[in-house]
Amino acid sequence: MNLGSLFNKRFHVLVSHPASMAKGWRSFLEEESEHQWVAITGFFVFIILGALVIQGTSTLPGVSYSSNGLDAIDGRVLDIVYGDSDTYTALILGDEGGMIFHYDDSGIINDIGTDYEDVLGMTFMTELHDGSIVVSPSNNTLEVIHVNNENSQRTIIPLVSNQETFDVLDVAEQRNGDSYRWLMVTDENDSTSLRGFGTINSPLESTQEAFGSASLTAAMVNSGNIAWNMVESLDDGTWIAIGSMTNAFGIDEDSPASPTRHPVIGFISWTEGPTSPMLTSIEELDKGEIHSLIRLDNGSLLAAGTDSAVHIAKDRATTTIDFSSVSAALDDDGVVWMIGNQGSTSVVRMVDGVAEKMPLAQPLPLDVETSDVSNGVLYAHGTSANGEPATYSIDTLASGSIESGRGFLNFMFVTASSIVMGVMIWTAFKRMRQNQ
Repeated sequence: MNLGSLFNKRFHVLVSHPASMAKGWRSFLEEESEHQWVAITGFFVFIILGALVIQGTSTLPGVSYSSNGLDAIDGRVLDIVYGDSDTYTALILGDEGGMIFHYDDSGIINDIGTDYEDVLGMTFMTELHDGSIVVSPSNNTLEVIHVNNENSQRTIIPLVSNQETFDVLDVAEQRNGDSYRWLMVTDENDSTSLRGFGTINSPLESTQEAFGSASLTAAMVNSGNIAWNMVESLDDGTWIAIGSMTNAFGIDEDSPASPTRHPVIGFISWTEGPTSPMLTSIEELDKGEIHSLIRLDNGSLLAAGTDSAVHIAKDRATTTIDFSSVSAALDDDGVVWMIGNQGSTSVVRMVDGVAEKMPLAQPLPLDVETSDVSNGVLYAHGTSANGEPATYSIDTLASGSIESGRGFLNFMFVTASSIVMGVMIWTAFKRMRQNQ
């Protein structure tokens, strides 16, 4: 029998009868030296082919696409906050206009936006530490919706400041011992600014008692020509605000007469009391637009944008990440998922500050407007190519699991390689003892 026939016969035994794999490989290695070289060569070919096959299955599993906004109520999802057990609070643009509703863990839909005059004018829904949602339904007003309580009870918070009228564009929460403080981005009619509000007692209740001792500061005065739009807590007394400003020296290619606007990251200092927040420093980005400001599990922040992303450490050090996106979300394991434009062939997964492109089996079929994660599933809501509401979901737990094609091949590859290597080492050790 020639070497090729012998190898084919033994290899067939190895792959078709896993239980006898170790025994067959061991007997093959005990043949003459030329058979051992064939065995070693076959093993390296197995490694190379296995690596190629595994790489070929590297697209994300657990992907689903549906031509509707949400299963409970169809419509264009403008903003959404997911809670536990697949619950969520959503701002929807439907056939009859804008609406806000909460979907609880028993499948009941609570319409919580019927009392608001201008639902589509709301620019934010911020989830608080206890799962409540804070919104601003009108000027000089915040409202906490206790979505985890029966009937979604509410607490209305009037913001009175020397007859000044302002709109709230965003709210961030920061813990201070047993209490909390909020920093707000405000529209002061002719400019934007920031105001502080605190101290807020904990836990938040459906009564005014939690906010009885809280006071509102005056607007921050050193904003310059920056248009602020979002804010998040960084560390004790330190906040990050995102905005944009005009670069008088930049020229828009489409309109040579108009200056360009570019993103700005502002470092804000404010603790408590009547003193206004203070802008301590800014960092300017060259271009793009920051769409998401995410607080990570370690307390640092990620500002994701249409041109790049910026990681902001707790010591205020910033690092640019060269990945663009249109939406970003944090999953239950502290992993950030950044989603690109319609037609994108990959999404970006960032773990512990390291970003990795994850290929998609098919190009992204929708324009994403908002995204969030619930129970390990990343939901991206937007519109399809024909303008209809659509939802794209990715099971973040399926990547690399034994149920996925890549995970199964990884398992088989590691198992087979371990058996082969173990037998080869055992045979080599046995022969070394025989030659002594």
